[in-house]
Amino acid sequence: MKYDQSKTPYLDALIRYRERGFTPFHTPGHKRGKGAPPKLIEALGRQLLDVDVAMAGGVEDTRESTGLVQLAEEMAAEAWGAEQAWFLVNGSTSGLHALVMTTAGPGEHIILPRNSHKSVLAALIFSGAMPHYVEPAIEEQWQIPLGVPNSRVARALKQLPQAKALVVTSPNYYGVCADLPRVADVVHAAGIPFIVDQAWGPHLRFCRHLPVDAMTAGADAAVASVHKLISGLTQSSILLARGTHINLKRLASIVKMTQSTSPQVLMLVSIDAARCQMATNGERLWHTAIELAEWAREQINTISGVRCLTRDVLQHEGAYAFDPTRLTITARDLGLSGYELETVLRDDYGIAVEMAEPLNIVNNVTYGDSRADVKRLVGALRDLAARYADRGMSETLQHARMLAMPRFTRQVMTPRDAFFAPSVALPTEECAGHIAAEIVTPYPPGVPVLGPGEEISTEIVAYLREGAAIGLHVHGPEDTSLRTLRVVR
Repeated sequence: MKYDQSKTPYLDALIRYRERGFTPFHTPGHKRGKGAPPKLIEALGRQLLDVDVAMAGGVEDTRESTGLVQLAEEMAAEAWGAEQAWFLVNGSTSGLHALVMTTAGPGEHIILPRNSHKSVLAALIFSGAMPHYVEPAIEEQWQIPLGVPNSRVARALKQLPQAKALVVTSPNYYGVCADLPRVADVVHAAGIPFIVDQAWGPHLRFCRHLPVDAMTAGADAAVASVHKLISGLTQSSILLARGTHINLKRLASIVKMTQSTSPQVLMLVSIDAARCQMATNGERLWHTAIELAEWAREQINTISGVRCLTRDVLQHEGAYAFDPTRLTITARDLGLSGYELETVLRDDYGIAVEMAEPLNIVNNVTYGDSRADVKRLVGALRDLAARYADRGMSETLQHARMLAMPRFTRQVMTPRDAFFAPSVALPTEECAGHIAAEIVTPYPPGVPVLGPGEEISTEIVAYLREGAAIGLHVHGPEDTSLRTLRVVR
């Protein structure tokens, strides 16, 4: 069916609800803002609270009616090139959980890149599946992961013919994309589903100057975070799928298991609105954003001591396309770590970045940015470059330059078995040779260094101790100071 993509059926229904002036006897308890605390009203405004209502009983009646949501999802499936789509209010995380549990059960094997987001590892714990990791290529100068090389994908499929699915992350946090069309061909030749974590690529389908999107490239399923780079409210996402290699009915059932039973209506309507905006005006909006980002990249690379990642990254194996709207910036030549660069930009210039890591920061440029915004970033970098020109290398950066991601060791147990096994906390320096019972994920960018069921190497121990010394932020372990790790007893 061909839909009029300028329509927003679910958003329109919410507006109608507000205009009718209903007296609510349904959730939430603040009752359209009338009972909200004054400070919350001051922060959010009565207009927003007035439309913070329930899906059933509010936007639609209580008779299990989801017709408007289904219509909005069908329009989204058409816009993103999928057979079916589901709006997600638990982020792309819940979509990845659903996809892994749909394709691989207890003891079954699934192939995925080592730089998969921590949510994929959590999905393995839920499903009981056994991971087979493919190492991504690494750009040594910037110390960032790239895509998974095609040769390594083919080798993994040959080594593991019993695999139930293959997952690829594209784009990654730095805007580097895998060779999705070629990977799709290889995976489908093996007769299994091809899944793409496209959380950082909700915009790709809507502008011809951007890398190819997952569904156009032939993926069987993908998740795209509508909130990350387009106009969805924070935490909103979408799951896209086609039924050639995936059981869509089973997937639909598991999506319901991984989603809240009280979905945030404001998130749902924001997905509806973002889809409309992209489908009708995405080409123009992103063309402007790309021009702004490319101008910023060119200007930043004229600043002494500061560098911005360019398309030169495509010379490396594992990098097949590049999203130019992502600005990966380093000031290590000024002696600043990524953490320190973020702090200076935030405290001294009022600029908040997307992500900081030991060596680099990442900034997003979208159609929501003006030339004045981008000029402010460039001006701040010029000014701080002059301020720090004579500064020596900080101790934090000295540690950071040595903090290379450790290599994967080996999977001894399934993540699920190790996670639920009897375990004990040991001093980190004593953990080499033991089996991890918890996830350890530096965040951002949310890539696990260690997962349940993996043997802990001396290299991993050294990395974690060095990371703790420079204040590396981690999610997952009980002891986030990294003084101890929980291991299988």
